[in-house]
Amino acid sequence: MNVLFSLITLMLLMFCSLTICAQDKGCLEGNCQNGWGVYEYYIADIYQGRYEGQFVEGNRSGKGKFVYANLSKYEGNWLEGKPHGPGAKTSSRGLVQSGLWEAGKLVKPYDGQRLLECIAGNCKEGIGKSKDALGNIYSGAFTAGQYHGYGEMRYTNGDKYKGYWQHQKAHGQGSYYFNNGHVNTGKFVLGRFASNQMKVWAVIVGVADYLRFSKLKYTTQDAQNVYGFLRSVEGGAVPEDQIKLLLDHNATAFNIMNTAADLFEQADSNDLILFYFAGHGKNGAFLPYDYDGKQGNLLHHGLVNSVLKDSPAKYKLCVVDACHSGSFDLGKIISYENYLKSYHQSGAETLASATRSTLDIRDRIKAYYASFEGIKGGLAVIMSSASEEISLEANKLKQGVFSYYFVQALKGAANAADSSGKRDKVININEIFSFVEKNVRKFTYGFQHPQIYGQYDEKMPISLIKN
Repeated sequence: MNVLFSLITLMLLMFCSLTICAQDKGCLEGNCQNGWGVYEYYIADIYQGRYEGQFVEGNRSGKGKFVYANLSKYEGNWLEGKPHGPGAKTSSRGLVQSGLWEAGKLVKPYDGQRLLECIAGNCKEGIGKSKDALGNIYSGAFTAGQYHGYGEMRYTNGDKYKGYWQHQKAHGQGSYYFNNGHVNTGKFVLGRFASNQMKVWAVIVGVADYLRFSKLKYTTQDAQNVYGFLRSVEGGAVPEDQIKLLLDHNATAFNIMNTAADLFEQADSNDLILFYFAGHGKNGAFLPYDYDGKQGNLLHHGLVNSVLKDSPAKYKLCVVDACHSGSFDLGKIISYENYLKSYHQSGAETLASATRSTLDIRDRIKAYYASFEGIKGGLAVIMSSASEEISLEANKLKQGVFSYYFVQALKGAANAADSSGKRDKVININEIFSFVEKNVRKFTYGFQHPQIYGQYDEKMPISLIKN
C-alpha cells in the first residue's frame, strides 16, 4: 500500500511539472483571477517560474510572458494555462521557436521572426507591411517572403529600426532608435550593431546686446566664428540639424538649455557634443540675454553640467569665454528636469539655424571623423579665465582674446610637432588648450589664465588641418 501511494505521488509530481501545475503562492501583483497580474509558480518549495499577463478565471489566458526557472521563456498568447495562438519560445541558450501554438504545442512554426500576417501590399516579392509572431510591425521590401532590402521595423517595446535587411535580419547601413530617445546609426551585420559613424552635435551661444546689462562688443562675432569653423571641412562639416547658433535675443536662459537638452540627447555613444558660450559671466553662472541684472534668469554652471553629463555622447567639450568662468564646478549638478518643470509655470518658445554641403572634400571629412577611433572619450571643460578673473575683449583683435586664440587653434595654429619634428593633421584637446593658454596669458600680460577641467582623453581630436 505504501509503495502504491508513493507511485501515485510521484506520478502526480511528474504530471505537475509537465503542465506547470502550481501550488498557490499568492498573486504578487494585479488581478490574477480576471485581469492582468503577476504570479510565481512553485511545486512544493521548488520555484517553477513567473508569469506576467492576462488571467481568465484564474488561468493564464490572453497575452502574457512566462519565464521558467531554467531561464527559458514563452511570450505570446495563452488559453487555459497553455501557449495558444501567436507566440515565441526562447530557450536558455537563445534558440527561438515562433509561430502559431495550440494547447502548448507549436503547430505552425516560422523561421526566426518570419511573416505571420500580411497587412498590406506584397509580402512575398515586393513592398509590403506585415506583423510577426510577437506583434512587431515591418514595412518595406520583401524577397521570398523575408525582410530583404530597405525597411522599417517598429517593435512592441517602442524601439524602431530603419535601414537595410537581409534574410530577416538587420544587415547593412541603418539606425536603431531606442524608446528612451537614444540612436545607434551605422553598420549592422546579421542583426547586430557592428560600427557607428561618429557625429558632432553643437550649441553655439553668443550674447553682446544684453536686455538689462552692460553690452559687449565682440561676443556674437566670436560665436559666429566658432559656428563657421564647425560648418567648415576642418570642423567636420557639421550639418544643420546637428548644430544650433543662438545669438542675442535668441539666447535666453530657457532657449539655451532647451536647445542643448534637445540636441545633446540625440547623440549616441560614439558622438561628440560641444557647448560654446561667449558673453558675460559671474561666479557659478553664465549670463544669458534675459539676465535681469540681479539673480534672475541665470544660466547656472550646474545646469549646463547636468545637460552635458546626461547625454550618452562619448566625447563632451564645453568651451566658455566669460568672466569668472573658471568657477565652473564639475561636481555640481542642477537637474534639467526640475528646471524645466519650474519654467513651464510661465511658458516658453524654442528656435533653429542653416547649412551647405560639398562633394570634393569627402575624404578630408572622413579623415576627421576617423581620427576619433580608439579614443577613450570623456568630458573636457575649457574656461577663458580663472574664477577670480575677468575675460578681456581686444579692439586690436576685434574679438574676445580667448575666443580669438581658440579659433586660431582650431584652424591649425595649435598643431604641434612630435619628437621627430613631424606634424599630423589632427589637432587634439591637449594641443588646443596648450596653445590657447600660452597665447592668452602672453597677450594679456598674465592678467588672464585659461583653465581646463574634467576627465578626458588628451588625444581627443577637435579639428583637422587643411591639405
